[in-house]
Amino acid sequence: MSDSYYDIIVVGTELTGLISAAMLAKKGYRVLVVGHGNRANAYDFEGHSFIRRPWLFQGFETSESIKKVFVELALSLEMHNRPKPFDPFFQVVLPDHRLDVVAKDSLAQREFEREFPEDLKEIDAFFKTIATCDQRLAEALATPQVLPPDGFLEQRTYKKLVNGLVGPHGQTVDPLASFPARHPFRNFILAPVLMSTACDIPPYAPLQMIRTTAHLRSGLFDIPGGIDGLKRVFIDKVKSNCGDYREKITVDHFVMKRGKLREIVLKNRREVIGCQAIVCNMDVKQFFQLIPQEDQKQRYHLKVLELQPSHLLYTINFALRPGTLPVGMGQHVFVVGDNQKPLEDDNLLLISVNPNGPPTHESGADVVSVTARLNTRVVRPTLDNISDHNERIIARVCDTIPFFRENIVGQSSAWITTDKRTGAPAVDTSEFIPVLGPPLDMTLQTSSVASRTAYKNVVLAGEHLHGGLGFEGAFLGSLSVVQFVSDMVNRKSLLNK
Repeated sequence: MSDSYYDIIVVGTELTGLISAAMLAKKGYRVLVVGHGNRANAYDFEGHSFIRRPWLFQGFETSESIKKVFVELALSLEMHNRPKPFDPFFQVVLPDHRLDVVAKDSLAQREFEREFPEDLKEIDAFFKTIATCDQRLAEALATPQVLPPDGFLEQRTYKKLVNGLVGPHGQTVDPLASFPARHPFRNFILAPVLMSTACDIPPYAPLQMIRTTAHLRSGLFDIPGGIDGLKRVFIDKVKSNCGDYREKITVDHFVMKRGKLREIVLKNRREVIGCQAIVCNMDVKQFFQLIPQEDQKQRYHLKVLELQPSHLLYTINFALRPGTLPVGMGQHVFVVGDNQKPLEDDNLLLISVNPNGPPTHESGADVVSVTARLNTRVVRPTLDNISDHNERIIARVCDTIPFFRENIVGQSSAWITTDKRTGAPAVDTSEFIPVLGPPLDMTLQTSSVASRTAYKNVVLAGEHLHGGLGFEGAFLGSLSVVQFVSDMVNRKSLLNK
C-alpha cells in the first residue's frame, strides 16, 4: 500500500522535465519531482566557481515554444528582464579568420566584408535561405506534437506540417550547399551549431543548423545563476502550485501493477509513493534499470540499450591569474583548429569566460571553462587518456589566449573525482554527458528518443527529447510531454480517484 499518492511523478531534474512538472502542476495535477541524485551544474574547487558543462541560452526572442511556456507559467515579465544578451553575442576563431557575432546588422556585415570579401553574394543568399526555411520550420513546430508520430492519422498530420521542409525520402534543403566542403564559412556556421546540439548527424543536420543559426543571430544570453538558477525558477513554480520537490530522495525501484508502473519505492527508506504516471527526466538507461527484471519489456529494453553516444561533452575548468585574458575577448568563443579536419575533439572548442559570473576567489582569478566534443572512438575512461585530451586542449587554447599555460593557477574537471576507498584520483563515468547518435525518423531531425515508451504510463523527457534543438528543445519537449501526460491522466481519472 502506498504511503502517499501523486498524479504524476517526475524522476530526475533535467530542464525538460522540470518545465513539464511546472506546467502540469499549474494545470491542477498533483506533481512530485524526485531529485534522484541531482547534481548542480556549478561546483566549488579551491574557492573557484567551476561548471560541469556550458549552457548556450538562446531563442528567448525567436522561439514560440519558449514564449508559450513563459506565458502559461506567468513568467513573461520576469523572463523578459532576466536574460541579458552578451556583447558580442559570441566570437568564432578559425585558422585564418576571426569574427564577432553582434546585434547590429551593419556591424555584422562589416565582419563578413573583412573576413570573406569574395563570398558576400553566397553569404547573403545563405542567410536569406535560413530566414525562409526557419519561418517554415517555426510553423511546423508551432503546434506541439508527440514525435515521432504514431499511427496513420498522426503521420498524415506530420507530413502536412513538414511539407516543403522534408521530402518523401527524408531529404531536406541544405543552405550550406553552395559552399565547398571545408570552406571556412561552413565552419563559422557549424561550430556553434554542433556545440548546441545533443543529437548528432555527421557531418551535420540541415534542419538543426537552420533553426539554431536563426536563434544565434539574435544572440546568446546570460541568465543569473546559469542553468541552476533557471531550474530553480521552474521548481519554485512546481511548489507554488501545490506540487512537491524532494531533492535528496532516490528511487530504489518501481512497482508494476496491471501492466503499469504504479509505485516508486525509495532507497534507504520504508516509503512507497503511488502515482498515475511517471516521467523519466534522467539518463534513459539508468531509469529503466529501476524496473524489476521480471517486469521488463525485453524488446523495448534492448532498444534502449542500443542508444549509443557519438560524442561526449567534456569540460575542463581553469583558474587564471588576473589580466591573462586578452582585451576584447567575448564570453563565448568557438575555436576551430583546422578547417580540413572534422569538428570534434580538440579541433572544436568552446571557451566560456567566467560562466558563473564575476570571479569568486579572493585573488580575483578569472575562470575559463573549455568544452570539447570528444568522439567516443577516442575516449577511454582512464586517467591517462583524459590527461592526453587535456594536453591537446591546452595546446589549442594557447593559440587563442597568449601565455595561457603559464598563468594557470588551478584546473578541474567534473570527470575526475577521488576514490573514497583509496583516496587516489579516479574517473567518474556518471559525469559523462552524451551526445546521442542519429535522430529518429519523423522528428524533424531533432530527437534521438521518443517520449512514448512500451509502458503505458511512462513518458520520456530529459535533454535528449528534441535535443537537436539545444536549449529550445527543452521547451518544445516539455510542451509535447504535457500534451501526452494530460491525455494519459485526464480530468475524468482525476475526479474518479
